[in-house]
Amino acid sequence: MKARRTAAPLDVANAHFIEGGVSVIVATRDAGLVPEAIRACGCRVSRDRRRVTVLVDRTRADAVVADLAANGRIAVVFSQPSTHRTIQLKGDDASVVSPKPSDRTLVAAHRDQWLQELCSIGYARGFAEALWGRLPAALVAIAFSPSAAFQQTPGPGAGQPIERPP
Repeated sequence: MKARRTAAPLDVANAHFIEGGVSVIVATRDAGLVPEAIRACGCRVSRDRRRVTVLVDRTRADAVVADLAANGRIAVVFSQPSTHRTIQLKGDDASVVSPKPSDRTLVAAHRDQWLQELCSIGYARGFAEALWGRLPAALVAIAFSPSAAFQQTPGPGAGQPIERPP
């Protein structure tokens, strides 16, 4: 068994950002290094900001769940359409956990915030709704400890590690 390093917590601003109305893409890979990516429908951060849980539609999650069961590696990108502000978190201990009863409310709130975000930059509400999709009937919750964080906003700082608070 490999030793786990303790991840530093996210700072408050980044935790707030990833829980907001941003686009959330979850990526995994299998043993043959074949990638899989799906859109998440919400995110929550633990009180100590050391664990991140992303919520995905169960009907689209089979390959991601299989990848996580095999290796626990995950990358999640959070991007705000109006500013292109983007951060990426990586982890190697991701696993499926039980969704909380409040996660359905969290997903509905995330959808509303994301729709507002897209409409604020000129997209028609109908287009934004079609792009996000229906509220999922069942959720898969994926929890992980971020072991790395990167600034991915387009520009000269893209790809740089995000310094974490001590």
